[in-house]
Amino acid sequence: MGYNNGIIRWTKIATIMFIGITLVGDIFGIVITKYIALVWAGITEIEKFAALAVVYYLGTVGAYVVLFSLLKLLSNMSKDKVFDRQNTKLMAIITAALVGIAVDCTVGGFIWFGCWELTILALFMGLVVMSVKVVFDKAITMKEEMDLTI
Repeated sequence: MGYNNGIIRWTKIATIMFIGITLVGDIFGIVITKYIALVWAGITEIEKFAALAVVYYLGTVGAYVVLFSLLKLLSNMSKDKVFDRQNTKLMAIITAALVGIAVDCTVGGFIWFGCWELTILALFMGLVVMSVKVVFDKAITMKEEMDLTI
C-alpha cells in the first residue's frame, strides 16, 4: 500500500465520519433548526421556523449526494481508476448537488441572512469541483488519444 492509498483511506474515513455527522444532524435537525432560528436568527414566527427547517433538511439531502458520490469517487481511485469517465460523472453529480444546496441556501437567505454565507461556500466548492472535472476530462481525452497512437 503506497502513499496515495493511505491518503485515500484517510479521506474515506473522514467522508464516512461526515456521513455520520450528517445523520446525527438529521436526527436532531428540529432542535438544531430551532436553536438557529431562536438564538442566531431571532426568528419566533412558526412559519419562518418551518421554512428554515425545510431548507435545513433539503440541504442535508444535497450533503448526502455529495458525500456518497465522494465515497464512490474515492473507491474508484483506490482501485486505480483515476482518469475515468465514471469519475467525471461523479464530479458532475457533486457539482450539481452543490449548486442545489446553493439554491436551497439562497431561499433560506430570505429567512435568515446566515444562509447567504452557505450559498457562497457551496458555489465556491462547486466551482472547485467543476474545475477539477474539466482537468480530468482533458486528461482522459489526452490519454485516449495517446492510446490510439500506440
